[in-house]
Amino acid sequence: MIVAAQPKQFTLKDDGNIYFQPDSTNPLPGDVLASVHKGESLLQPTVKLVEGRDLGAESAADVLTAVETWVKAHIYTVLEPLFALVGDETLSEPNKEIALKLFAHTGIVPRGEVEDSIAKLDPEMRKALRDKKVRLGPLLIFLPDLNKPAAVKLRAILWSLFNDKPLPAPTPRDGAMSAVVDVTTANPDFYRAIGYPLYGPRVIRIDMLDRVINAIYDTAKEGKFQAEHKMAEWMGCPIADLYAILEAMGHRRIVKPAEEAKPVEAVEVVEAVVAEVPAAEAPVDPNAVTTEIVAEVKKPEQKKPELDWFFLRRGKAHVAQTERAPRRYERPDRVVRPAAVEGEGATKEFSKPDRKPFPAERYAPKGQKFDKKKSDGDHEKFGKKKFDNKKREEKSSNNNPRVYTAEATQSDNPFAVLQNLKLK
Repeated sequence: MIVAAQPKQFTLKDDGNIYFQPDSTNPLPGDVLASVHKGESLLQPTVKLVEGRDLGAESAADVLTAVETWVKAHIYTVLEPLFALVGDETLSEPNKEIALKLFAHTGIVPRGEVEDSIAKLDPEMRKALRDKKVRLGPLLIFLPDLNKPAAVKLRAILWSLFNDKPLPAPTPRDGAMSAVVDVTTANPDFYRAIGYPLYGPRVIRIDMLDRVINAIYDTAKEGKFQAEHKMAEWMGCPIADLYAILEAMGHRRIVKPAEEAKPVEAVEVVEAVVAEVPAAEAPVDPNAVTTEIVAEVKKPEQKKPELDWFFLRRGKAHVAQTERAPRRYERPDRVVRPAAVEGEGATKEFSKPDRKPFPAERYAPKGQKFDKKKSDGDHEKFGKKKFDNKKREEKSSNNNPRVYTAEATQSDNPFAVLQNLKLK
């Protein structure tokens, strides 16, 4: 009975158990028959039958084979776009590299990991990827067809089993555009694998996230862009969460002081309406007039406030730049010359910047002569060498031309011979 059962009689639940319904017309899942466990790869889990289950006349080996066959067929059916992509032999080499990366990451991979392969794509290769429903997003490469609830739940089960995580996995509700998670315990790799990347306090469905990212880069000018209300509507989140998500993407928020809006009171609206009503010639019932006035007062249309601007994450545009003083060397004794004020006939004044004064002992008291001995002591006090006139004289004398003399002998000097003759 189990071996020959139809595929719809088996059901894989979020807790990893496989249920079997003997009656093919009954929509209920039935009883637990087997369970899935970690296998050799993420997309190839192992199957174990529940102990003590009555299998009737069928052998356990045949039932196990039938359940394993159903599990493989179920994974292929739910994740069919992924298997169709990796099984296409006509793809070019760069496309095959991208397909293998997507297959290993259950249909979603960061663009940085396949950037080299994307750089090799020509227009025909890109068209082939579009035909396979592959989206080359600015941040993530993914298959939009895997955003269906069945594919999200199946990938959550397979990823949790392969990474030794407990079941059931914490998946968002079916079809949710985003969901709030605890960032302290949430696993970014898990949520990205199931098609809900984590940014800020929320996990966002990949197709909605890609729409927001494209809108950002389409509207950005001069390295800046403005957040829009439609972005929050696409992700189903409040404005505060939108700001947190954009900052988590790497965009830097430009905070401006809030303007105080003057509240419009209902009394002012009624008075304005009363002023527009023409005066009646005949006396009118006050209660009737009030009723008509209140009926004609329409609720003013509330205009959505403008949202904040952000520095676009592009190169170093999103990096906070600190203000630095110009690197200019200024002499400490430079005279500052402020310009005269035009039209007032002011003269230019000259002032020097504040400098540390010399010690008072360097200067002689007023009315006294300079003491050379004290000055010499100050030189020693401040670590300066004392001026030595003797060394200066010796140094200057060394610069004079030097004269060398020697006594000449009579044998080799004729002038000496003449001198000797004169002396005689």
